[in-house]
Amino acid sequence: MKQPAGWTSPNYLISRYTEHSFMLGILIVYPLFLGVCLAALFRPWIGLVGFYGCVLLEPNWNWRWSIPPDFPFQKYIVASTLIGFLLAGLRGNRLSGSSLAAVVALLSYLVITFVSLQQTIDVRLSEFYWDSVWKIVLMAILAIVLLDEPRKVWICLVVMVLMQGYSAFRINEQYFSDGVSIYAHRAWGTKGDNNLYSNLTVPIIACSASVCIFAKKQWLWIGAGIIFIFQLHQLMLLESRGAMLATVGMMAIFAWYMPRTKFTIWATALALIIGAGLAGPPVVKEFTSSFQAEGERDASADSRFKLWKAGWEITLDYPVLGVGPYAGQRLVPQYYEGYGEGTVKGLHNLFFEITTGSGVVAAIFYFSFFLIPWYLSWRHIRLIGNNPDAPDWLRAILLSVVAGIPGYLAASVFSSGSLIESSYLLASLSLAANSIFSKCGYIEASDDEVIENETGEYLDLDAPDVGNVHV
Repeated sequence: MKQPAGWTSPNYLISRYTEHSFMLGILIVYPLFLGVCLAALFRPWIGLVGFYGCVLLEPNWNWRWSIPPDFPFQKYIVASTLIGFLLAGLRGNRLSGSSLAAVVALLSYLVITFVSLQQTIDVRLSEFYWDSVWKIVLMAILAIVLLDEPRKVWICLVVMVLMQGYSAFRINEQYFSDGVSIYAHRAWGTKGDNNLYSNLTVPIIACSASVCIFAKKQWLWIGAGIIFIFQLHQLMLLESRGAMLATVGMMAIFAWYMPRTKFTIWATALALIIGAGLAGPPVVKEFTSSFQAEGERDASADSRFKLWKAGWEITLDYPVLGVGPYAGQRLVPQYYEGYGEGTVKGLHNLFFEITTGSGVVAAIFYFSFFLIPWYLSWRHIRLIGNNPDAPDWLRAILLSVVAGIPGYLAASVFSSGSLIESSYLLASLSLAANSIFSKCGYIEASDDEVIENETGEYLDLDAPDVGNVHV
């Protein structure tokens, strides 16, 4: 297919979108930003949701011809949120039980990473990583505390879907306008290359499908379904093998645990048909190349195996504190079999990025933060997930987490996503939901129990504090 003239130029698309972007930036983005900052002073949870909405929408990128690329939207929103949190007397969910354990694990990872930073072999790379990761951890913990009502958790889930959905729409729009996806070869936004942005999208795909299933408002479930299709096609357009593989597995988990109704069965069949129709020969070739035998794989697929071997050997040589956060890539050329020129090579693997950077113990704490909420959600979805009397907001969160976190971890086997916020937020939503139950006097059930409160009474799924919201 013929490519549009000048499509590799950094200035491509400027003439087509400048006026459109200018109007949206001036008339919508700035007023919305000011509204979020003001609201955060009185209702800090709005600031938190606004922060994650800004992270996923990336206004500096989507309206980059009318908004300065360095305008600090997130910094002002975070400042307003923290001020509002202090003015409100630090009110929110009380961390206890599994929620507290997950937070302690994440903070332990952060502390070890800071200690590793002091002995890094590459100050520039490690300081870049640290400057991002401590802010991600702060907001993830703040999400667990501030999202203390079902309504807030549901709104945050919907905002995740809508904000990333806009970028998915724009990526699809560019492809259908020009006949070729330029973002398979050029970064979309500020999150990194096509693989990293695809990793950001993977857990939100599970959220989109959940909102589509459980939302009662017609505009919302239809919109979430359309976004879901856009997101699936976005992964194909960005040609990220790891994300495509992870999404296939993730959606299999989703289909296994979703409620069986006429709507979900027909929706699943429709999604399969549309997905098969959108996956052209280049996508199929890219997807299947990872399964080919050694010698038949392309250079990109083959390099992943060599990188993982290098990461394993570096981990064995520096198991305690690693060589400094994000600095393991400095040693890859020394351990990579047949590596050519260059002094830095990314490991493209979440586990090895953390073990080589901060050590094995740090990796255990890091993955615990995701596995604890996943286990909670998996246990609860087996108990009440398909109960039609269970609150829809809760069922949506449980299904999103049970499918989304494995999707994120699987995608990060091929390209690390440790500095991508969507996965942390998904884990935080699960822990916030768990804290809501604890706050209402309910304890976590064991595998062979129903969910009971401290007096032994069955959980009232229609109780005001844990019951349904208008989804």
